[in-house]
Amino acid sequence: MNKGLRIKVKEAQPSDSDLVFNLTKQAFQDYNLSSSGLSSPALQESREDVLQDIEQGEILIAYLHNQPAGSVRFYAVDEGEFYLSRLGVLAKYRGKGVGSTLISAVESRVRAKGGQRITLYSAYHLENLLNFYLQRGYQIVGVKEGKDYNRAIISKELSNEVIAEDKGEEYEVVGR
Repeated sequence: MNKGLRIKVKEAQPSDSDLVFNLTKQAFQDYNLSSSGLSSPALQESREDVLQDIEQGEILIAYLHNQPAGSVRFYAVDEGEFYLSRLGVLAKYRGKGVGSTLISAVESRVRAKGGQRITLYSAYHLENLLNFYLQRGYQIVGVKEGKDYNRAIISKELSNEVIAEDKGEEYEVVGR
């Protein structure tokens, strides 16, 4: 993460649903598969879908210089297992530690809830995203073939990991 940047992470509330909706649309526009006529499912969701995710799971919003920079969603799927989705960072904030901070915040919260594993899907053809997760200790454990595009099934075991705060990462969690 870049020194001197203070990233704040806030848990989304129902009143944040429009903000999360707009962040998701903007961040995922880059992943649009328009050349093949296909698009990311994140671009097809409604405001009601976002509100439902806030109410049934958790959504975290990252702020850089007090400006919304990205968001991520996660929820429990089974005993000790959580699913992460819709990690998105606005283009102008990429490479500044926002995505890493959101991942660290999710991992910390999942551990606090007794979680031992995080699983997610990522577009298999987007190597930069796959590398982002691999560099953070995630592993590709399979491929799910879809009618629109193939997704890498990515997972990380958290049981013996050091939490983000212990690694000295600089971020502030607000609104717990």
